[in-house]
Amino acid sequence: MPPFILCDEQVPYAIKDGLLRNGIDAVSVQEIGLRSTDDEIILPAALEHGRVVYTRDHDYPCLYAEGVPHAGILYHAPPKYRIGEAIRAVSIACEVLTMEEMRGLWYTSDDCLTIAAKV
Repeated sequence: MPPFILCDEQVPYAIKDGLLRNGIDAVSVQEIGLRSTDDEIILPAALEHGRVVYTRDHDYPCLYAEGVPHAGILYHAPPKYRIGEAIRAVSIACEVLTMEEMRGLWYTSDDCLTIAAKV
């Protein structure tokens, strides 16, 4: 099963909308009632909803290192990618990785593009 995505607050709506246009099940934290919620709460909530967190927030590497349970994290540091490139990287991740492969792991946008090149 392809990953379902939960877009963190720092992710522009244009990226979420682009993911939806690409057929990816993506929602924002605002849409599920988590606006302005601490990241420590968002990760377990995403796990409960069966969603991988897509974020541009630099706090998530620390949460990953602390071992906070999660369904997976897709990360890229702004402004490394433009909107179209971000949509492409996340779309590729959703094409080549399953929810099971994402669970508890951390992928950067660069990782997704590297994985796609090998497929």
